[in-house]
Amino acid sequence: MSKVFDTELPFPTLAKSALVDAQLRANLAHATTTIRNKRLKVVGELEDWEDLRSAGAALKDYSLDHLDELCVELEKNVTAHGGVVHWARDAAEANDIVVRLVQATGVDSVVKVKSMATAEIELNVALEEHGITAYETDLAELIVQLGDDLPSHILVPAIHKNRSQIRQIFLDEMGKSGLAAPADLSNDPRALAAAARAHLRQRFLSARVAISGANFVIADSGALVVVESEGNGRMCLTLPDTLISVVGIEKILPNWQSLEVFLQLLPRSSTGERMNPYTSIFTGATPGNGPSNFHLVLIDNGRSSALAEETGRDVLRCIRCSACLNVCPVYERTGGHSYGNPYPGPIGAVLVPQLRRGQRTPLENSLPYASSLCGACYVACPVKIDIPKILVRLRSEVVDDKRRDHPLDPELVAMKLMEKGFSSSRLFQRAIAAGGVLGRLPLRTLRFLPPPLNKWSGARDAPVPPATSFRTWFASTHQDDNVTGPAPALSHDTMVHHHGTSHENAPGHAGVDVAGRDGVLSSISAALADQVRHSTLATTRAYRVSGDLDTEQRRELLKDRLVDYRAHVVECQREALGAVINDLLVAHGSTSLAVPSDLPADWLDRSHVTVHVDEPHLSVADLDAIDSTISGCAVAMAQTGTIVLDSGARQGRRALSLVPDHLIVVIFDDQIVEVVPEGIARLDPTSTQTWISGPSATSDIELERIEGVHGPRTLDVILVTSL
Repeated sequence: MSKVFDTELPFPTLAKSALVDAQLRANLAHATTTIRNKRLKVVGELEDWEDLRSAGAALKDYSLDHLDELCVELEKNVTAHGGVVHWARDAAEANDIVVRLVQATGVDSVVKVKSMATAEIELNVALEEHGITAYETDLAELIVQLGDDLPSHILVPAIHKNRSQIRQIFLDEMGKSGLAAPADLSNDPRALAAAARAHLRQRFLSARVAISGANFVIADSGALVVVESEGNGRMCLTLPDTLISVVGIEKILPNWQSLEVFLQLLPRSSTGERMNPYTSIFTGATPGNGPSNFHLVLIDNGRSSALAEETGRDVLRCIRCSACLNVCPVYERTGGHSYGNPYPGPIGAVLVPQLRRGQRTPLENSLPYASSLCGACYVACPVKIDIPKILVRLRSEVVDDKRRDHPLDPELVAMKLMEKGFSSSRLFQRAIAAGGVLGRLPLRTLRFLPPPLNKWSGARDAPVPPATSFRTWFASTHQDDNVTGPAPALSHDTMVHHHGTSHENAPGHAGVDVAGRDGVLSSISAALADQVRHSTLATTRAYRVSGDLDTEQRRELLKDRLVDYRAHVVECQREALGAVINDLLVAHGSTSLAVPSDLPADWLDRSHVTVHVDEPHLSVADLDAIDSTISGCAVAMAQTGTIVLDSGARQGRRALSLVPDHLIVVIFDDQIVEVVPEGIARLDPTSTQTWISGPSATSDIELERIEGVHGPRTLDVILVTSL
């Protein structure tokens, strides 16, 4: 049975074991420092970074303000493209929907793309209860699953494991669920990644059902966007016959143009890269070019309740980049497991209490205190979520609940006594006099206070009050200042008290007695009923939307970025293209080549390999046996080193550029733009797209970048010059 988090224990209890684990703390310090430094470097390249952050926050706010309308628009467009939209009010409904969909296919196993939403609803457990095995395919998630462990980071779930620990997990566990790891497996990250590739390869090629999440869903086209690095996402989104995507309603963006903001913000904030190696964009079912059956499961699970509140709505901006985790001093010392849920770090400390209003456990009540309130998370957040402000608000709610439910709590009693003492001049004077007595004791530091105060003094020293109070000192040294007594104190009746609203009475929390679609939409509408909505898209394009480089400069920048991703780049004139392609095939040792049916004949006039034209479509097994493939492209973005394939002219379907081990892409000068917004503008929002930024790669083993995990291990790019 898949392991699940224990939500009954508070954060301090869970953190105790982490704080004494030296290996864990070393792993975390190394990982978070590395990611922070990478992020700072690539963010520093953009002069318009703050403009992008502001635009990202405004776009998310607009989407949340109009969430009911956008959900309906999304449903219409997904359905128009052959997909089926399902609605789930909570985790139980979502799990039931997915289980029934999988059962209808007759399979007893599925492959999965890493998904925070499915971890949130504990989907793997629900599938197991019905005899269905879910195989995680992300390298870090695979490590966690094989090790019967729990994820501890949004981006790098196995961040708490080092290479030696991973090697032992692979040796002990891989053979129990598939191809065993080699007996002589070393702890070199490349060897470990190769073992994972071999272990999962046949599973990818034979899977009939896949489950994914999505980073974004686009209302005006119905497109889903999945950003990843290893190629396991592409495998799951392309090869199986049925795809089920489980997505939180807050992931909806209003329009295609929004991606020009978020595909610059997310990669830099999460992986510290200009662009992730792979981004897949697809709309509905794509028979012949992906799954024939597509199901989108939209889940609420507390989101509409959070939407009803100002601070809750701010939390729903989150794009799951994990930037806040990597700068948090508390997370760096306690790790992800201490947060007791799939959302660790600062974002988990505010998101989980918001999603679980009305059903909070001791864990959720303790999470708002898992912070030093240093503010680093707000500075790092790409969509400007003011996490410290929200933490303070949630802390006040915990205190308000305690006042109501536990009025005799020792801490509250102590605070009441202090309030009474500070509101009365006479009592305040007596407290000062008592402090002076303590100050004259020989012991200058009270190291151990009596229970229950010893919980405080057990972790710190309690300073002893000075022997002489400030008032006494002031009266004796300023006798000529006509100070005859203490200033009048505010009466209890004139003091201002602020009490937060009880979460049980929060708007949007009341249950709605209708199921599915109507239930979710009713909850969203209720949450937005009293809210002021923006009438237009609340963003200005203050960030760069066009480049100023000439043709040669764009080509050189693209080349520089691709080489930085460890792609192999060659430049040539149009008439030499056939010879260059042949040289690359020979250098790779290829004897077979898969090509789209419309590939120009002169691209291959020098080649001596066996050519397999993908017409009719080659089987997955055929593609797996072929050495190389060639593709043109739709557009290339120089600033991020990104090549976009949209299954258009000279490209063929997605599987062609995915399964063979060697990919050659041909790019002409007029296909190169400088910045991401220019590339977005050239693409059809409803087309099936694959964005490629170098070979497939992972950094999930001690953050050492390794190329060629599940996609092509070699990427050759030919830049055809117009000079």
